[in-house]
Amino acid sequence: MSRSPHSSNSTQSLSWINSSRWFWGILAFVTFWKVLAGWRLGLIFDECYYWEWSLHPQACYFDHPPLTAWLIASARMLLGHTILAVRIWAVISGIILALAGRELGKDLFGQEAGNRAGILLLLAPIFAGNALLMTPDTFLIPAWACAVLCAWKGYREGGNLGWWAAAGMAAGVGMLSKYTMILFYGALLMLWLVCPGKRRALLPGITIAGLLTLVIFLPVLLWNSRHDWVSFTHQLHHGFRNEHRTLINFQNLSDYSAFLVVLVSPILGLLCFRTAATRMRDARFLFLGVFFWTVVVFFGYSAAKAHIEANWPMAAFVTALIMVSGDWENYGAGWRNAALVVLLMADVGAVIGVSNLLLPKDSPLSIRNFSPDLSFMGKIPGVSLLEAPAKQGLSDFQTRIEEFLGPETAAKTIEENFRSSGADFVCLSTYQLFGVMSFYAPSLEPLLWLPDHGRSRFPWINDREWAGKNALVASWPRPDFSSLGLFAELLPPRSIPVSGTKSPLYLSIGHSYEPDKTRP
Repeated sequence: MSRSPHSSNSTQSLSWINSSRWFWGILAFVTFWKVLAGWRLGLIFDECYYWEWSLHPQACYFDHPPLTAWLIASARMLLGHTILAVRIWAVISGIILALAGRELGKDLFGQEAGNRAGILLLLAPIFAGNALLMTPDTFLIPAWACAVLCAWKGYREGGNLGWWAAAGMAAGVGMLSKYTMILFYGALLMLWLVCPGKRRALLPGITIAGLLTLVIFLPVLLWNSRHDWVSFTHQLHHGFRNEHRTLINFQNLSDYSAFLVVLVSPILGLLCFRTAATRMRDARFLFLGVFFWTVVVFFGYSAAKAHIEANWPMAAFVTALIMVSGDWENYGAGWRNAALVVLLMADVGAVIGVSNLLLPKDSPLSIRNFSPDLSFMGKIPGVSLLEAPAKQGLSDFQTRIEEFLGPETAAKTIEENFRSSGADFVCLSTYQLFGVMSFYAPSLEPLLWLPDHGRSRFPWINDREWAGKNALVASWPRPDFSSLGLFAELLPPRSIPVSGTKSPLYLSIGHSYEPDKTRP
């Protein structure tokens, strides 16, 4: 990866990535495209779930802190019951990330490196997707970038405590979005340990930042103290549960290693690790590196026990891409060219994929016509509808595609069947389907119920009001009748095709609901 003798010519040909004009042009184009795509693309399951949260603002929720719900609620006040109300803050988050990353890169390595950092953060697949869909990660990432930027300005010679206060406020916003923002302080602790000459100067700033973050986060702590700490215990179980009861799960670690390389595109991923491993003697790279390595090592430990989702370690690559921007001229011309070509190919592929999802349902080019039809699993001799989910692991691809394509149709189908069923409420199989119904069948929102941990996920619902009443029991995109023991009688399920998807909707009628049998 050393510098090529022809690097000056190559640098000339790649000068666009150093240009302020290109940065602003790419920022404008990407923002416009995301608004258009976000407006037209159907909501995914989790976004629908967070929409339900936004209808009932709380200081915290079962799965995550409240910022995602608060932001959707604020956008709903201006944009109404629309998909764009769910996603507009996601688009804004991408702008904040690019600006903060550009400023940090410029402050550390100069104007051209700042432009490179901003462009890479705009085009890296994981961050581009994060700034399109509205999830708790959406504002974790710009909050992380802003907190690191302010911490750097407080850390460098001549910095003042005001910057540390700003870092604490940014970290507080991040903590309101996702608990993993606490790793920001893990990284600051590592910085304190590896910089013995600066420990006395660092301590007041880190203390001020931590206190301000704590104040901002206090409502979440109070909510959890009144709800048996359910949100914290859920996340700890989710991230560190030993799924295979082995000391180290090498398959999980292998998957995690692959995620780390491809999150920002394969060659850029390798460059991130190359710089993070070789440039730590430079104080600027060391500062950025602690925020990279802290996240990578933390989730590596988690991966030894539990399955890690690809998005979990993404915060590491905020500073990693800024390091790559600062180290750019030290890579060979071939590596720089290859990194940009692969990155742009990944972006073009993503744009084509999303654009395909926007095609009309009857278009012969729609990807829904090419997703595998695995609904036959429930018809295999010896495989009942209740057993089918465990047999159809290969249908994950189909489910992911239909997550964009089928929710509205499924919700309308459930609504039509409920109106004609004479049932008193709707009993749903998953919290994702609950969210789908909340957004796409809003008139039924007060009549929705989730038996599995519903009282923890939706404490504003009193399901005991339906004791002895009848429910339409619905399951999609997979059959799952965990409600079997909650009714005096549950009729055999029937499957109904969902237009535009290959996964049928499963409906049944439950007679005489028994709320005491519901899982809390």
